[in-house]
Amino acid sequence: MTLKRLERGDTGVLVIDIQERLYAHVERSCEMFHATKIFVQAMNILDVPMVVTEQYPEKMGKTLLQLREELPEDRCPYFSKTTFSCLGDDKIKEHILSLPYSNWVLVGMEAHVCILQTAIDLLQNGKGVVVINDAITSRSIYDFSTAIAELRDWGARVTSVETVLFELLTDSKASEFKQISQLIK
Repeated sequence: MTLKRLERGDTGVLVIDIQERLYAHVERSCEMFHATKIFVQAMNILDVPMVVTEQYPEKMGKTLLQLREELPEDRCPYFSKTTFSCLGDDKIKEHILSLPYSNWVLVGMEAHVCILQTAIDLLQNGKGVVVINDAITSRSIYDFSTAIAELRDWGARVTSVETVLFELLTDSKASEFKQISQLIK
């Protein structure tokens, strides 16, 4: 798929497995959480739809409470899964592919497992994939850096929170510009 600029009406977000038990063991956890929280708050302001997944929540815990507060279940569907790729679960795959978005932005954990496998499956289903470098992580910096290289090799775009926010805004005269600017200061 040819990369194209992200547009609000054609973009969905997957918040993947940012869960209690794994969070304590990943690299750059505070930085990743801070970037993810800003990103999720901005997606709420911009009214970009989000889908949340939890990897085997009975063992790994729920999505971090501070993030769940920004991801209300009445606005963001939550799915539990045991597959590493979000699209490996039939219910999640059916939901995501039924939505009218040709681009998906991925944030979450772990970069070299669930993020990478989900990105590959989305790409193989004809979707554009953007991975937010500062809003993903792994337990090992080596696995993280390997994931970044593999994501690019597969054809995913790797960028940052601020890049995506301003790309979706498109203009400093956008009504949401001031709110978004306040988030990143």
